Amino acid sequence: MNQKPDTTWEFGSIPMIEPEYLGGVLATSSDIAFLIDAETKISSILVNKAEKSYGDLNHWVGRKLTKFLTVESIPKLEAAIAKLESDETVLYGLELNHIDNAEWRFPIKYNIHRLGKDGKIILLGRDLQSISENQQRFVKAQIAVEESIEEKRELEAHFNVLLAKTSDALAFVNAKSGEIIFSNPAFQEMFYKGSESNEKVSIQSFLSNKSERKGFVEKISIAAHGNYDLSEELDTANGEVIFSVTPDVYRAAGQQILICKFFPKTIRKQGEKELTENLLATFHSSPDAIIFTDINGSIQYINDRFLDLTNSSHKSEVIAKNLSDYLGRGEIDLAIMLENVMKSGAVKTYSTHLKSVFGTKIEIEASVSRNKSDANALVAFIVREVSASQSRDGTSSINYKENNKQDEIAAKELVGSATLKEIVTDTTDVIEKICIEAALEITNNNRAAAADLLGLSRQSLYVKLSKFEI
Repeated sequence: MNQKPDTTWEFGSIPMIEPEYLGGVLATSSDIAFLIDAETKISSILVNKAEKSYGDLNHWVGRKLTKFLTVESIPKLEAAIAKLESDETVLYGLELNHIDNAEWRFPIKYNIHRLGKDGKIILLGRDLQSISENQQRFVKAQIAVEESIEEKRELEAHFNVLLAKTSDALAFVNAKSGEIIFSNPAFQEMFYKGSESNEKVSIQSFLSNKSERKGFVEKISIAAHGNYDLSEELDTANGEVIFSVTPDVYRAAGQQILICKFFPKTIRKQGEKELTENLLATFHSSPDAIIFTDINGSIQYINDRFLDLTNSSHKSEVIAKNLSDYLGRGEIDLAIMLENVMKSGAVKTYSTHLKSVFGTKIEIEASVSRNKSDANALVAFIVREVSASQSRDGTSSINYKENNKQDEIAAKELVGSATLKEIVTDTTDVIEKICIEAALEITNNNRAAAADLLGLSRQSLYVKLSKFEI
């Protein structure tokens, strides 16, 4: 009785593969396959046709596989072959990095098996290049995330230090709901009591007039876009206080944020609210220009009339500039007015001219006063335009019409009694004396300021004062 040859594997029901099909099966079931001996000499290479990145590897045949491995991969291969020689099974994948003439490299994960007792070994490999690239991308992304977190922490530290060191009361407000997102210690100390600073509250809850709370956030938002300040009565930890609120707006994380700066103006007293409202209305509607500066002349507040006189388009162009930029004699005018107002508390009338942004000049009279506050010292300038007819009629603070007439008569009397050269010399002395007296009058007898006004050195002025016996 004839027996049919066994066509299945001993360990299962998988049929035997014909030799002509085995190569194709191995090539397609792996990305790359090597047939080597115990000395790692390559007998055959099978490459999956779908893999184009390896190029032609036929020049590897007949050479040792270790010639095409990186330094750290060679011991891995040798250890795996030693296990196979000892009849041990290599259960885990063998990851090797290939190189070729140092031009390129690629990582492969192999399954390694013995093919018989003749020492032949087969390596079936899966390309790890895409996995490696993904790992590299992941590492780069992780590093970028960590750097972003560090940058965020650094910015938060700068932000918190800046808020803590700012003496002005600041609050960051959600422009839609009015909820206070951040506030600095100065704001919390002024408005909160005890543990309230840890609670989420809205800015409108501090408004003293409860009937106006509904539209308060919108009112602040309009003021921020219009670039003007508000005057509001707010409830603080110590009672009701009238504040000047300076708002600004920006957008972050898809929502509008209002940053509000709060300056306490005065504590409310009986009947003072109406007075304050009338003063504010007068300030904004006054036909005279009203300017508030600090003690150095830096402009803090102005009304619209000052913009008209200087041809300025917006308050932002003027605020924080020095008032001397707009005065006819610049720093000399400002120094004279500030010095006198600091001494006496007020200057009734000071005549000069005002410069516009286009270079035109307007004759003006200014009266100056200051408050008595040491913490928030302000100087108020009320500036009114003087017409040409008023100047000619002698309504300015310095009037030398009578003196000039007498000097004219005296000059006429000299004709015939002296040469023209002598007359001119004498009249020049008269004009020089008049100018010096005018400068002293303008500067309230401040000789240093008068010398600057005349463009003289102090020594030269003293010589002329002695000459004219002034």
